[in-house]
Amino acid sequence: MSNWTLYDKVMYGGLGYSAFCLPTNFFKIIIAIIFPPIGEILCIIGDEISSNPPFLSWGVIQKLFSAENINKIIYSFILTTLFYIPGLIYTLSNIADSEYTTKF
Repeated sequence: MSNWTLYDKVMYGGLGYSAFCLPTNFFKIIIAIIFPPIGEILCIIGDEISSNPPFLSWGVIQKLFSAENINKIIYSFILTTLFYIPGLIYTLSNIADSEYTTKF
């Protein structure tokens, strides 16, 4: 019998009889499915949030409020108000693009 909690099994593998791993963007995608503009915000500032207080530094706030990123958030919000699916597609494509550009 293992002393691992469910959280440990999900995060580090071992759920059931084999390894179970989550993709890096799993939580960003779940938030984007719930409400796409918040997923867009997480996509923009997700990698720059520190694990120590204060979590949001001045550089993160400046990056969030740059003209390009404000436009992305507004586009996501407008497309989400147009029957939800266009905003979801726009936000998920931005999350996928940001993941691709940060790896290469």
